[in-house]
Amino acid sequence: MATVLCVWEQGGNLGHLSHLRRPIEAALQLGHRVVLAARELHRVPEVLAGLHIELLPAPFKQHVQPADQSAFLSFTHILAQQCFSSVAELEMYLRAWQAIFDLVQPDLVLYEHSPTALIASHGRRFKKVLVGSGFAIPPLPEPGAPFAPFSTTPDSGPVRAGLLADDGLVLALVNQALARLGLSPLPDLAHMYRQADADFMLTWPALDHFGERPGQRYLGAEPLARHPAAVWPDGPGPRVFGYLQAMPSLDALLRCLRSAGVCALLFVRGLPQDLRQKYSGDNLRFLDGLVDLASVAAQADWVVNHANHNTVAVFMQAGLPQLLIPQQQEQLLLALRLGAHGGAVLAYQDQAAFENEIRQMLSDPTLRLRALALAQRCQGAGMAQTSAVIRDTLLSLLG
Repeated sequence: MATVLCVWEQGGNLGHLSHLRRPIEAALQLGHRVVLAARELHRVPEVLAGLHIELLPAPFKQHVQPADQSAFLSFTHILAQQCFSSVAELEMYLRAWQAIFDLVQPDLVLYEHSPTALIASHGRRFKKVLVGSGFAIPPLPEPGAPFAPFSTTPDSGPVRAGLLADDGLVLALVNQALARLGLSPLPDLAHMYRQADADFMLTWPALDHFGERPGQRYLGAEPLARHPAAVWPDGPGPRVFGYLQAMPSLDALLRCLRSAGVCALLFVRGLPQDLRQKYSGDNLRFLDGLVDLASVAAQADWVVNHANHNTVAVFMQAGLPQLLIPQQQEQLLLALRLGAHGGAVLAYQDQAAFENEIRQMLSDPTLRLRALALAQRCQGAGMAQTSAVIRDTLLSLLG
């Protein structure tokens, strides 16, 4: 029996745990011990209920200061903002991860969006597997190129020079922290991910935040956990489902949905009570808990969400047009990818009104046609095939 450690450090939604579900199931079926170090332990029962695993809290950067992510030009900027900002701080998180490795003594570690854990793994001899969407597994750069610039970043000489300089600054910080622990330096930032023995890329080329990568093995998106079936309002009009969070323009969005005469079913995290009372009616209902998105996809005419990867994937598979309102850089990159395929309309969380976008969702028949065409293109990786790849990889790495 081997010991498999699963770690989740960054990000804040159920998709991260969902990405680990099938690797955990495969490891347990093979008779291995499984330990999970998770960022949000209270979310574990929602996704991994019934699985016999040991649990630990994951170390991650505390008190991240809000920042305008539109100014971020590469994955390096995300690392600097969300993972570490000083040598002393990073050293503490590396010590915490080292303590977990020493305690668990893993033979293999699965990393779901866990950059600091990857740095702490430098020089360790256990096997390493990256798990997640395209954003959590950034592309490795060619020699002399900056680390994982975003598609929104201008490709010019001065910008590339600036990115390389930023890579150097962050690399120096990382290596100073490693030196304090008596560990050898990273040759470059990308080595954090290059050291992995394998990856489980749980998306499709069309939904890869960094664009399709030649030679990359895509396994398709992980199905979401099951929830109760949705009960729609009785009012008339096209059925619109919303999976949202409180945002600056929420009032404007709700006002425009009501004015459009749609039959809307909305789950809104952090929904202010005054907005709930203001807009609840025969044609607009707010949910108190999650519902089964697969059943929603079979009933809705179109959906509105924040371009979270697993949510987008569920509705994309069903060929549904999507109104996407990203709230941070990762979601913006995915919204732009889906919009480029013609199956989505992009809006912004601080705009004053949404009449034009909702009108397009209701009246443009090409949105549905393009969404259906994209769904057909993304049917290659089935659940059984993905499970077989995961099982075979674990067998190969663990002997």
